[in-house]
Formats: sequence, C-alpha cells, structure tokens
Amino acid sequence: MPPLQAPIHPAGPGQVPDPARSFSADRLSAGECGLICDIEGDHEDIERLKTMGVCLGRRLHVIKAGDPMIVSVMGTRLGIAGRLARHVFLRPDDGVPCHERHRGA
Repeated sequence: MPPLQAPIHPAGPGQVPDPARSFSADRLSAGECGLICDIEGDHEDIERLKTMGVCLGRRLHVIKAGDPMIVSVMGTRLGIAGRLARHVFLRPDDGVPCHERHRGA
C-alpha cells in the first residue's frame, strides 16, 4: 500500500478539523471510505465509538448510508447512529476504492 500523502493529525482540544481536508462520516455514500482522522463529542460517545473499533487511523467503509448507517471497520460491520457519525471525521485515503483493497490478498 502506498504511503499516505499527509500524516493523520487529530485536531487538538477545542480545534475544528480542517474542513478542506476532512469531512464527517455522515456525508459519505454507500461504497465510499476514508481514514479516521478525528473523533469529537463527549467522553461517553468517544468511548462508545472506540469500543466498536472506530479509532484514529482506521479505514471506515460505508456499506449503507442513512441513519443508522452501516459501516465496516477492520472487517467488522457496525451500525452507527447519525448523531455519532457526525462526530467522526475522515480524510480521503490513497484513492483505491475500498471494495478493491482486498482483491488478491
């Protein structure tokens, strides 16, 4: 896999992720994916997402858009409420579609 174009740096406390470089997970359509670069929200919501495997640096692939949305993280499918998905920020990855990543592997 080619290296990332830019390192993943979460926004610091009280900082907003750069909107030109990141977007919330709820904006993705089915089949799209990105790398998790920031997670916002209260402690309970962040811990809930981490427990499900939604962590910085992981690839999130949208299986079904909507509320709840169905995503795949590390090969596990999860249902995430829209209010939580709005707090997960992604960056585009290296451009290889998610469904083509595991072919031949």
